[in-house]
Amino acid sequence: MMHKSAVFAVSGLLRRVGVCVAFSVLLLAGCEESSGPLVRSGPPQEMAPLTITEGDGSGESRSSLSVNFHVQQQRRHALEPGDAAPGLSIRRWMHGGAFELSAGDTVHVVEFWATWCGPCLMSMPHIAELQTRYGDKVKFVGVTEEEPELVSEFLQKPAQGGQQSWRQLLTYRIAVDDAGKTSSAWLQAAGQEGIPCAFIVGRGGKVEWIGHPMAIDRPLQQVVDGTWDIAKGKREAELRQAANEAISNGNFRRVLSVAEQMDPGDVEAASLKMLALFQLKRAAEGNAAVAELLQKLQNDAAGLHSLAWTLVSEVTEGNVDLQLARKAAERAVELDGGRDAHSLDTLARVHFRLGNVDRAQELQRRAVELADESWKSGFEKVLRDYEAAAGGKSLEK
Repeated sequence: MMHKSAVFAVSGLLRRVGVCVAFSVLLLAGCEESSGPLVRSGPPQEMAPLTITEGDGSGESRSSLSVNFHVQQQRRHALEPGDAAPGLSIRRWMHGGAFELSAGDTVHVVEFWATWCGPCLMSMPHIAELQTRYGDKVKFVGVTEEEPELVSEFLQKPAQGGQQSWRQLLTYRIAVDDAGKTSSAWLQAAGQEGIPCAFIVGRGGKVEWIGHPMAIDRPLQQVVDGTWDIAKGKREAELRQAANEAISNGNFRRVLSVAEQMDPGDVEAASLKMLALFQLKRAAEGNAAVAELLQKLQNDAAGLHSLAWTLVSEVTEGNVDLQLARKAAERAVELDGGRDAHSLDTLARVHFRLGNVDRAQELQRRAVELADESWKSGFEKVLRDYEAAAGGKSLEK
């Protein structure tokens, strides 16, 4: 199933969240349906079509794609980078003090999330780290449409790793939307169909960037430094949209072409490139792209975990270098201190694929022990599968 708003997906969350719909392969996942409230899509927007041109070269590697960014009067959505930021309509501030968006010395980040959205929860520790890093230079707020009582209960629950509650972990503000007014003015107006989704608002009160919070680091740093180019940001957004459409259509020749037009230093570009190469059955180049991603993600536990899960679960068996998947999974576990049940579950899957069934059982048992109640039964089922593969031999003492 294809998700139309996330750029790249943690495909493992398809099974872990269940209600999350994802397209593609890595890093940035989003939810558009769940048992909780939906992000409303609203009426269709008038959209100027992209100009897409196929190359006439022979073979998949010679295809090309061009996107027309030159018709300045054309708008795809009611809210785009460069526009004045809408206001915030907040029913209740649940964590941290209230504030209003205004021009001044502070950069603001407005992020949309929900307690039922697995990718949102994976992004939240990263946002908290960014708030700590930037201090008073940037004010972050996470907005949800859920009921205040549900959000209050969530904030008391153990966060990832179980060492702190969410209230203790989150260093930024959490707020409840007022009857969906903020979601409508931001998400719907910007044509964003999924969460999590973040908006950077510059000191001048204009929207500077729109995207997944796990991809916010580079643009946020440049907005804070005063070096961000909104025109470049809009072009990148158009490229991501073109990639999304190509993935939805199963046209990975176009996906590869889009990736080659993006900033080569971006994880997004490298992820798209990897996806396209494996889908085009160019395994050697795909594995080279994996090695490149490993270098880019060395200190990103969530990204490494997602990469490893994708390689062992979504790439056709025989095409991927499983030793690269092992390195990614082991580094993710190292970074989170072996306290994240999902990372351990993924590392167990890697070892199972490598034929190390005893090691897979050992790791899966640790994952079961650390998992909260909502995941425990699923992890236990996987453990039973590993035990069955070992001829019924269990490592439980």
